[in-house]
Amino acid sequence: MTVFETPSEFHVAFDTLLAHTQRQLRLYDHDLSRFDIDHSPRHASLRAICVAGGGHRIELLLDDIRHVARDHPRLLQLVRDFGHVIEIRQADPAAPRPDLAFVLADRHGVMLRADKAAEHGTLHLDAPHDVIPLQQSFEAMWQRSQASVSATTLGL
Repeated sequence: MTVFETPSEFHVAFDTLLAHTQRQLRLYDHDLSRFDIDHSPRHASLRAICVAGGGHRIELLLDDIRHVARDHPRLLQLVRDFGHVIEIRQADPAAPRPDLAFVLADRHGVMLRADKAAEHGTLHLDAPHDVIPLQQSFEAMWQRSQASVSATTLGL
């Protein structure tokens, strides 16, 4: 277990989890503002998961999707290019949502923050017993989610 408390430690923990992701990455948070997801090495790691094929998935479930298009153009490019692999959805605002935020890597790794508003949390690279209930929670929220982020803008 690794504890992180600062923004830089948060980014190191997320990058470490990305590096350990083999097939599936699932993220639940309020938004993507803490992740600096368009940072070149992070973007490259996400892209590597996308191009790997063979049933790989990236599922991002957010409470607030309003700023994704404006703040994360490189992520939207991945959605445009690999829509069959990566999907961004908004959690159902009418359904109860946990206070915690988490990122799941396959069925063994988890980056967990007990409070979405807080920076600090823990990273567990081999904790399948911790991942299982979070996978179930994520799946239930994913099934109820709505309004996926579109990579294309319709206009006249």
